[in-house]
Amino acid sequence: MERSSGARKSSEDYRLIKFLAVGFFLVALLNTISNLFLSDLNVFKVVRLKRASDKLSELIEREKGENLRLKALYSRIKKNPKYYKEKFIREYLLRFKEGEKVVPLPKELWYK
Repeated sequence: MERSSGARKSSEDYRLIKFLAVGFFLVALLNTISNLFLSDLNVFKVVRLKRASDKLSELIEREKGENLRLKALYSRIKKNPKYYKEKFIREYLLRFKEGEKVVPLPKELWYK
């Protein structure tokens, strides 16, 4: 009889251990799901942050290209400052040399 009661006890212990294991698994699963959707850093926020990060990376690449263009212009100005000074005076300040004739172009022929 002792054996049969011991067998019952181990069977009950096995059920208890199985019940506890399933319970812990369900609690962990519930915790994971709640963290995915209800926490401060949930799935939706992570997706928005990823999109913002991609936009910023694109903006950084664009700005790097602009920076390279400006560095090239700066080096050209350093090499030939007289030419660019005269070009600036003529194009932006609209000043011309004495005796020089200026012919205004119609808007269709303006360059952009």
